[in-house]
Amino acid sequence: MSKDKNEYLIDTDVLVDHLIYKGNEKSHLEKLMESGICFTTVINSAELYFTVRDNIEKDSVDALMKAVTVLGFHARYSLLVSEFTEKVNSVRDALFCVTAKINKLKVVTENINRYSNTELEIIDPKNL
Repeated sequence: MSKDKNEYLIDTDVLVDHLIYKGNEKSHLEKLMESGICFTTVINSAELYFTVRDNIEKDSVDALMKAVTVLGFHARYSLLVSEFTEKVNSVRDALFCVTAKINKLKVVTENINRYSNTELEIIDPKNL
C-alpha cells in the first residue's frame, strides 16, 4: 500500500451511508476519499450487492465499487483468523480485521465497538 496518503478499509455501514446520503455537504466516504485511498473487501462488496433490489440500486453500487478498491482474500488470510476469534463476533469480522492488519489499513466504521478489542486503528467517520 502507499506511504504517501492515508489508507482506509471501509466497512459496509459507511458504504451504505454514502449510498443513501442526501445531505448538502459531502458524505463521510467522500471526505475520506479526499484525504486518502479507500479500500473495502469482497465481503463488504457482496453485502451491498446482496441487498440490491432493482437496477437503479445496482447501478449505484456498481459506481461505488468502481470508486473504491475492492480487496480479495488470499488463502494465507485464513491463517490469521484465529488471532481475532475472541475479539470479534464472526468470521466475516475476523476476515475484515485480517485484511486491515495485513495491508496496514485504518478501519473506518460507524460501529467502533464492533472492532474495539482488535488493537487495529479504528476511525469513526462522524468524527472527521
